[in-house]
Amino acid sequence: MIANLITSRQNLSSDIIYDIFSKDNYSFSNVYDSGSTLEESLERSLGKLQQAFISGKTKWIVTYSGGKDSTLLAVLAGELLRRRLWWSPQSIYVVFSDTLQEIPQMHTVAMNFLAYIEKLSKSGLPITAHITRPDWSQTFWFLILGKGYPVPHRRFWWCTERLKVEPVKKILGELGQGNDVAVLTGVRFGESDRRDGRMKKASSCLGEGECGQVLEYQGALAPIAHWKTCQVWDFLALYAPLWGWPTKDVVNLYGDTPVRFGCWTCTLVEKDRALEAVIAKNGNGYLQGLAKFRQRLIDVTTDPTMRVVRPNNVPGKLKMSVRRMLLNELLELQKEMGIQLIRAEEIEAIQEYWNNDAKGDSY
Repeated sequence: MIANLITSRQNLSSDIIYDIFSKDNYSFSNVYDSGSTLEESLERSLGKLQQAFISGKTKWIVTYSGGKDSTLLAVLAGELLRRRLWWSPQSIYVVFSDTLQEIPQMHTVAMNFLAYIEKLSKSGLPITAHITRPDWSQTFWFLILGKGYPVPHRRFWWCTERLKVEPVKKILGELGQGNDVAVLTGVRFGESDRRDGRMKKASSCLGEGECGQVLEYQGALAPIAHWKTCQVWDFLALYAPLWGWPTKDVVNLYGDTPVRFGCWTCTLVEKDRALEAVIAKNGNGYLQGLAKFRQRLIDVTTDPTMRVVRPNNVPGKLKMSVRRMLLNELLELQKEMGIQLIRAEEIEAIQEYWNNDAKGDSY
């Protein structure tokens, strides 16, 4: 009985959503106004995207992280192509910044979603997936194990710029930054007070996206900024799958836990609740090894005896013996878990740096 009621409600809403997509024109609402219903929020997002098209933004770059918000944004953009509206964009590029440090389950979800994008591309739709990664000399493991950096912390937040920002800037430059290009970001109001403040200052052109995605490019837009979290989940769980999108993967990944997914090695938070949430699920207990190694990195790199003393008597880079020790431990963990934690290219870059580092444990 209850299942039938849910199905009836879903079918009714699906019809309404179909009608919303079929409208010729939309009113353009203020960026701060949130929709009271999912349908209202959807219509406002479509209005923002239509306004972008009318203003000449016919090529869209969707910044995709694998999380719920960027997934919603990619689905909306993709549906506009599939429905072949008069204002459908000429092309869509879905860009994923692979830090090489994502929680394995999140990385799998992202790769499956991008594979679906490629499936759409092969069917003839002008939508393509692009994966960007940091240069091997700028990866997390190269900087810690190769050059001896301590793990990132609030006073030395070196990871975001190198692992996400620079790779995204590079690929945006390759894809084009002309007047006909719009960069779309999935940031939303209500995620944090700090971000809300930045978004309100930026208003029509948002500056920083999720986890430091710098989008100070001409045409940057945040078309889902007004969506409520419950609306995002309803859309991904109930409606996007009806059109063939593999969004239940991300729904199942998050479950009922209100967490933000990122790198499993993230040391900028006291407790990695995202990793804890994944480990808590059946069959994921083996990932406890990642949590232990993350803590190991913190303990070792914050221990002054593990670091070379600078001329000013301040702890500096990790000692060479410590770097070698951590690399061996990482490789052992990788072997035990049976999943790739460090690439062969990184190991090669690290060893080449060691061989050419004349200073070693000195400054």
